[in-house]
Amino acid sequence: MRLLPIVLALLSFTGCALIDQRTFAPAPEAKAQTPPPPPAAAIDPRTPLVTIDYSLPSPDYGELLHDAVRAAQSRDEDVQYDVVAVMQDMSNATQGQERAIGVMRAIMRDRVPASRIHLGLRADPTLTADRVLVYVR
Repeated sequence: MRLLPIVLALLSFTGCALIDQRTFAPAPEAKAQTPPPPPAAAIDPRTPLVTIDYSLPSPDYGELLHDAVRAAQSRDEDVQYDVVAVMQDMSNATQGQERAIGVMRAIMRDRVPASRIHLGLRADPTLTADRVLVYVR
């Protein structure tokens, strides 16, 4: 009779497996079934008021920018502007800043106070030429 509990205990462990590193390691199939990462979201989904393309050394944007600023001012006198220089990489950030400041000064000539103009700088490796984008808020 004393042997019966021991035999029952041994029989109950027959369905168990030993715990080792394979128990906690992920299956190789799990890595292959991971979904691909989602596509990169657009950096700024807004449509720019003006896009100044610097594929030419000195683009003539003065009149176009003046007309666009006047049109935006006619809709809202307190409109604010985001002037963003976009470059292929940040190795020439100084030139991008100078271009954005030049566009800001052109907007200020249309009697827009500097407090309503916000400057920005970002990189986009998909570009073929640097550009300055002007957005309205």
